[in-house]
Amino acid sequence: MFTRLVLIALLVIVSGSSVLAQTRKGPKPAPQTSAAAAATNLKITYKMTTSGQTMESSTMLKGKRERGEMRSGYMDSVTITQCDLKRSIQINNKSQKYLITPMETGSGTTATNATVATSNVSQPASRGGLVTYTTTATDTGERKEMFGFTARHVKSSLKIESSADACNPVQQRMETDGWYIDLAYGLECEVTQVQSPAASAAQGGCQDRTQFKRMGAARTGYALSETTTMYGPDGKVIFSSSKEVVELSREPLDAALFEVPAGYTEAKDTQELYAMPSTAAMMNSSAAQSQAEGNNNQSSNSETKAVGVVRVGVVTINNRAGKPVSIDSLRERLVGGLETSGVAAIPLNAISQAEAEIEAKAKQCDFILYTDISGLKSSAAKKIGGMFGSVVGAGGIAKTEAKVEFKLFAVGESAPRLQSSASAKEEGEEQSAGVAIDAEAKQVRTAIKK
Repeated sequence: MFTRLVLIALLVIVSGSSVLAQTRKGPKPAPQTSAAAAATNLKITYKMTTSGQTMESSTMLKGKRERGEMRSGYMDSVTITQCDLKRSIQINNKSQKYLITPMETGSGTTATNATVATSNVSQPASRGGLVTYTTTATDTGERKEMFGFTARHVKSSLKIESSADACNPVQQRMETDGWYIDLAYGLECEVTQVQSPAASAAQGGCQDRTQFKRMGAARTGYALSETTTMYGPDGKVIFSSSKEVVELSREPLDAALFEVPAGYTEAKDTQELYAMPSTAAMMNSSAAQSQAEGNNNQSSNSETKAVGVVRVGVVTINNRAGKPVSIDSLRERLVGGLETSGVAAIPLNAISQAEAEIEAKAKQCDFILYTDISGLKSSAAKKIGGMFGSVVGAGGIAKTEAKVEFKLFAVGESAPRLQSSASAKEEGEEQSAGVAIDAEAKQVRTAIKK
């Protein structure tokens, strides 16, 4: 439960840092070298500190291209989105390799999804309880100049309460104190996508009803400084994290930042990109790790599984949407959302399905969960305000529709026990993807308990 609380906080903090703006229609544009192109240059860098660990993230925009960087003690990732070429590029500076992912998608999963939707209809659902989400937002009236903007001081909170008869009882409270401005920025690529029918949610098992309440009319917006605190059921502080913008600039950016670095070679898959070990090496490594952790009795991943507990191995989320989001934070949120009475979620390091099978067996998992972010589509936002043009008023923050597709396999089986999808539409890519992940976790929990 503690893990789930912490992960919800992380996603709320990260959200809002990548709000999408207007789309340019028509054929692929010529390289932009005009003053108009220079005006689209934008760089935003922020630092987030959680439990003494610091992460730095930057977003850079130039014309029809975007570069995202994320740095921490264990991660240094770079993603380039090239709307003019309709592709995204993942770069690994350590291996000096890159991987290109086209944004165009087809209809290969249409028949499969339709089959899954049909198979779920016959399952009767039992009524659960009521889960209430209450949000409040209060403008303190304080103002100060930050990066050429007039920032407003807003305090907000999120309270989640469930009735006693809920399928998954929860009592959570999170408070946020921040300074915000009206700033919409970002990039939306036009992608030709064949829509496939969404698989319906599994109807079997216990299902809660949900209601949302909002109190206070204060606007937040883009956070220049923000602190989030999580409270446990007893009212004690169990988690705190802070986020602060350290750079906000529209100085001209080098076009080379939005290209593959010279001398880098193309990888055929993510395993080669990140220099993942071979299947045999991974099997030996997993076995050795399990033995060491078992001897020291320090890791719940390798300790003897408790009777009646089902373990789900959660593979790293695959982002096919062509827009950068925090994959690590989203997977942690998924892990937290899956954990409930009788269910334990275990992160897996494997990339391929064969490696996942080996690692899942070594960690005593009963199931393996694969997740793809298949869509991140935003509504049109107003132009950038403040020093970038006219100020964005209320409603300037764009909403993003996120879609995730997922498959749940029993270890050792080749056909999925569950294949479905979930969608959400919230302010910001991270928040929208996070809510869709929550919906995925609920479907998977229901399928596991059958």
